[in-house]
Amino acid sequence: MRKYLTTAMAIALMSGVSYADLQNVEVGAEIRIRGNSYFNADGGFDVGTDGSHDQFTEQYTAVSVNADFTDDVSAHITFNHYGNWGEDNYEYEDSSIDLYEANIVLEDAFAGVDLKIGRQEVLLGSEFLVGNENTASFFQHQSFDGIRADYGADAWHVSIATLKLVENDAFSTNVDNDVDFNFIYGTYTGIENHTIDAYVMQLREGIPGNDNDELLTIGARAAGNFGNFDYELEIATQSGDNPGSDYEGDAVNLEVGYSFDTNMQPRVFAGYTTFSGSDDEEGFDRLFSDWEYSEFLGDGDITNVNIMRLGVSANVTEKIGLTAVISSFEIDDVDAGGIGNDFDSYDGTDDDLGTEIGLYATYQYSEDVAVEVGAATLLLGDSSKNELEPNDEDPIYVYAEISLSF
Repeated sequence: MRKYLTTAMAIALMSGVSYADLQNVEVGAEIRIRGNSYFNADGGFDVGTDGSHDQFTEQYTAVSVNADFTDDVSAHITFNHYGNWGEDNYEYEDSSIDLYEANIVLEDAFAGVDLKIGRQEVLLGSEFLVGNENTASFFQHQSFDGIRADYGADAWHVSIATLKLVENDAFSTNVDNDVDFNFIYGTYTGIENHTIDAYVMQLREGIPGNDNDELLTIGARAAGNFGNFDYELEIATQSGDNPGSDYEGDAVNLEVGYSFDTNMQPRVFAGYTTFSGSDDEEGFDRLFSDWEYSEFLGDGDITNVNIMRLGVSANVTEKIGLTAVISSFEIDDVDAGGIGNDFDSYDGTDDDLGTEIGLYATYQYSEDVAVEVGAATLLLGDSSKNELEPNDEDPIYVYAEISLSF
């Protein structure tokens, strides 16, 4: 029944768009090219492979059109392509141009509620749990199909969405084995220089002939600054039912910083993050997170870990910025495994995955073009070395990137 109501609602609302007149059209584009070189690491994930070298250039290209109509109606369409240089030939099926976004926005559709219907990006808070997958390397991007409703006042805002991740029963009325993602996300900005968020998220998969597989995430976030001090704190807990088992998980993400009032505006910062899960699970489910903590571990999926980091950044000139970060990774539960890479089992004694050091520089070449270079190495810890050959070496990653957007 929910599916039929959603479909009927979308058709009814979209039928009103035909009465709006086109007022303005804007065309935008994004091109992002990054050359990656991994030493002692195969693609950044098989770390510690002695003597291996993996080098590739990835490119993301997107063209978008925004159209504004009368009666507070707008539409957004984006086509994109992601792939590696040299892949665009008949041997690869994943090098096609895709429909990334296609949605209709009805502002003040009813009672002050804005509606966005169709394929769309979803960015919530700092993107700790839901983002568009455009951070670090392998920036394929992520969008969702569904309906989102937004309502806001002077100091608060609420978003409610139902999104379809996988459609498995389009031609059947007797089963429900789709994969859906639903959320309610509220934001309060009534305190100057501070933002407070609270949310409930549900990831649900229907399983014919059995109970649904459901994961419920409840969390809160606070971010802002006290003068030169800034902070970001997010806490989330998960519970759910898999057929035959229960699930529990917790996550904490904290970062505090201090910016100095000097010409280069240096900022020092420290952070602590933990992802944990029940004993029979691999760890907290990261959902669609856009936070990357490592150039080698997990590619955004790293979990069952405790992460401590220190860093400093500065604007050397008006256009050049430098950042240095050192991060320590420890396994939260040596019996659970599953940190999102190849270290899937442990001997139960060591929890030290290693320490990562990263150096990064950005150059704002023009208003539309930016250049970024970086280098990182992971000093393997005892737990990592126990899973590798004795002669395996610490991995090294070097990259250079140029991007254009307008």
